[in-house]
Amino acid sequence: MDKKLTQKDRILEFLESLAISKNKFYTQTGIANGTLDKKSGITGDTIVKIHNAYPDLSLEWLITGEGEMLKSSSFNIYSDLGSIRDQYAAVANVDPATINDDRLIRMESPLEFIPIFTYKELHHCEGYLSIPKLNTCDGSGYVKTDSMYPLIKPGDIVCYKTANNTKHIHWGEMYILYVIIDGEEYLTIKNLERSQLGDDYVCLTGQNPKYHPKDIPAANIQWKALIKAHVSYNSIM
Repeated sequence: MDKKLTQKDRILEFLESLAISKNKFYTQTGIANGTLDKKSGITGDTIVKIHNAYPDLSLEWLITGEGEMLKSSSFNIYSDLGSIRDQYAAVANVDPATINDDRLIRMESPLEFIPIFTYKELHHCEGYLSIPKLNTCDGSGYVKTDSMYPLIKPGDIVCYKTANNTKHIHWGEMYILYVIIDGEEYLTIKNLERSQLGDDYVCLTGQNPKYHPKDIPAANIQWKALIKAHVSYNSIM
């Protein structure tokens, strides 16, 4: 690693490695457009925003140039694609072999939720989290979408309870949804609201005002899970 690179140089290297455009970077982080093209350095506030948007990016590498670009001690989607593929395939009810790596890791992907694990499976544990009085959950995962910002940010963790075995909906609550819209597949997080189009439809809404409500046929929902808890990251670890 060339330690003569500036922090901005390392940011650009990170973006290039994931094929993320500058415009997409500004949208995902909330950083002002043109920041990476200015001659001045980046502020601590900018680093916090980058950390919140890309929690797998190593802050040590970003700030000092030491170590690896991606954290080795945290969930790394590049080293666990097999597990993610199997879980996504189970949700989508498709053959895992039909899901290629690019579909899972592209930042532009409609996969807006990355499963970490399901409680019914055995996984290597790097730590434990106890949430008092939380009812039994079926799994958890990292959030990629900012549709629930500022309540839930990209990189936050949500715990969920599957609800595919019931037609009952807790209206106004947040769900992880696997839906098919106009032939496109989405694994996303949205509020489920009653639709003005009738009982055969539902309305998908988010906390972020830049996302407009969308009415879809209820039959388009292939799988759903109620979010029972979420864990937010508000400081540099």
